[in-house]
Amino acid sequence: MSEMDGNNKNYLNKAYKNFLELVYIVSAKELELFITKGEFTSYFNGRMKKIVAEINEEKNGVLDAGVFFNTKGEITLIDVETVGKYIEDNYNLKMVDYYKNTSLNRIIREIVNGSEKSKGDFILISYSILYDIINKLYKTISCKKTSMIIYRNRFDLEDYHKDDCTMVIAVLLILEDLCKYIGVNRYKMIREIKTKIYN
Repeated sequence: MSEMDGNNKNYLNKAYKNFLELVYIVSAKELELFITKGEFTSYFNGRMKKIVAEINEEKNGVLDAGVFFNTKGEITLIDVETVGKYIEDNYNLKMVDYYKNTSLNRIIREIVNGSEKSKGDFILISYSILYDIINKLYKTISCKKTSMIIYRNRFDLEDYHKDDCTMVIAVLLILEDLCKYIGVNRYKMIREIKTKIYN
């Protein structure tokens, strides 16, 4: 078993009272394992500066947010928990908005007990939301060449040659774990998403 599939997925065996906690953990873990180097967008740099300023104000200048900026105001170092939290918050806002103010836990309950169509809709909506979040987060993403080969094969993307392939794979890694947790088959996920990715 490779490090990609291995024992580091034991967080999927845990019962979560809140689905958002899973979104946070999955995002942080998958991106940390996959991304070797990432450059953040000016949008995300701006958001983080604002958040850090607010934390500083609340805590009287005692900083414990894991974000460091260079002299140009760009993030030079950020802990994965901060990135995971950012994805969790944005995913929640957009899902609740899409499903007309239904709580995320209720949405997930209905999908788990729902039809194949509702599962398919969840996959497509989640993919779009996660792609949008990651795209606003990272200007560029790099990963190991071997990881790229493994995941292109795993997600049936060998003939996908657009510039955003690394971004697409990052999103699929998060989504695959979310789908697995709620009992949605990986092949169904790939089938549902392939047409969207290639359009």
